[in-house]
Amino acid sequence: MLKEVPIMLYSLEFYEDVHRFYNHTKEFLLANELENVLLFSILNSLKKDFHCYGEEDPLLISIESKGNLSLVALQTPPHNLVLSFTEDIKTIPFLAEELLSEDYSFPGVLGFKEGAEKFAHLWGSEKALNSEIQMLQRIHKLETVNSDTLSGNKFYAADPSHENIILKWAKEFIYEAMPEESEHLSKTLERTKQNISNGEIYLLKDNEQIVSMARMAGETPNGRLVNLVFTPPELRGNGYATQCVAHLSQLILDKGYNYSALFTDLSNPVSNKIYYKIGYRPVIDFNMYRFNQPR
Repeated sequence: MLKEVPIMLYSLEFYEDVHRFYNHTKEFLLANELENVLLFSILNSLKKDFHCYGEEDPLLISIESKGNLSLVALQTPPHNLVLSFTEDIKTIPFLAEELLSEDYSFPGVLGFKEGAEKFAHLWGSEKALNSEIQMLQRIHKLETVNSDTLSGNKFYAADPSHENIILKWAKEFIYEAMPEESEHLSKTLERTKQNISNGEIYLLKDNEQIVSMARMAGETPNGRLVNLVFTPPELRGNGYATQCVAHLSQLILDKGYNYSALFTDLSNPVSNKIYYKIGYRPVIDFNMYRFNQPR
């Protein structure tokens, strides 16, 4: 077993009530809001529907040291364990040891680079699993849109009449950008349908043809996430994704939020360049690991 940290330094608590969990951890998460943007997004969804990501109850965890929060983690089965940002990296082996003692299992872990890397190494070693990098990401923040990236093409919220093309594109997006989510495709598409009903999917139209889409996704206390950015392959290279994200980012600011945020895949330099042009700036690297049985 792990012996990196004296157990008496830390205490771990599991929660069954997401509202109690949120109220207890909000200020800690808010101290590094951008670094914890994914946790805020997930928690706000769970507060509306506790089982929106799956039938099993989510796993909600906080760790304290000397009466102060030092780490927050959650899992929405069957998805990955998500770690908050922490400056106290020693909480990571403590978390791993506590979860190992309860015999939990996870398909993977994601979080700020150092924390995810540490947990993946420890978990893989103790469980005799291969921990493999699945995606290297970077969180970006925008506070001002470069007006040069806003176009005259029509940008508008989708409605149920657009469901077929949106679900088709969402499926293509998942297979292309997030293949690990393909095993949960039906649940993901159900959530996308709900996004349409909620007016959270936005489209860009050029000469009466729908050419790109993006989603106004999870909410934090001061901002919104942008994701599900997709232009079909045959229409790429025309700047449509840039225009669509620029318009959506401006809309988020116009709604009174302080910023918009998004995740980029570091293996895709084209998208990173596009978002920088719009006005997004890097905040922190965010890694995703997958646990697999040894071959």
